[in-house]
Amino acid sequence: MSTSAIPTAEIPVTIRRALPEDLPEVHRMLVALTAHHGEQATITPRLLERIALQGRGARLLVALRPDSPQRHPVGFALMLVGRNMVAGADWGFVEQVYVQTPDRGRGIGRTLIAAERDEAARAGCEGVTISSRPATDGSALAWRALGLDLSETRYAAE
Repeated sequence: MSTSAIPTAEIPVTIRRALPEDLPEVHRMLVALTAHHGEQATITPRLLERIALQGRGARLLVALRPDSPQRHPVGFALMLVGRNMVAGADWGFVEQVYVQTPDRGRGIGRTLIAAERDEAARAGCEGVTISSRPATDGSALAWRALGLDLSETRYAAE
């Protein structure tokens, strides 16, 4: 994964694989994401590290603003790579996408999804499914901008 700025966001953003020092902020964002859905996160920082950095099937990407004095991620996307038994092929499953409130609506989520799709292609996946809740503010706009079908809770990103 390149650490160069990806030009699809409306503001300068760098997308790269997560590093151990990114995990406290990613964990905080996961807690915020689940709270937004009225749920409580049960994942621990240690489990997040094991899944995201030590697991061979996970691709945790973070978005950073190179123009910001803050050095922590402003968003993340987590994709799990596995076998799609219906398609009979390797497949990427994007389970979470989150962008912090001040940076929403600027193309960072779309850029994270585009980067995960590139990661899936490099991993030999034949497709990507994005799991989302259509009621999530902003998600529907981002998915439509990517040309995804909003008729189901899970959107194929082909």
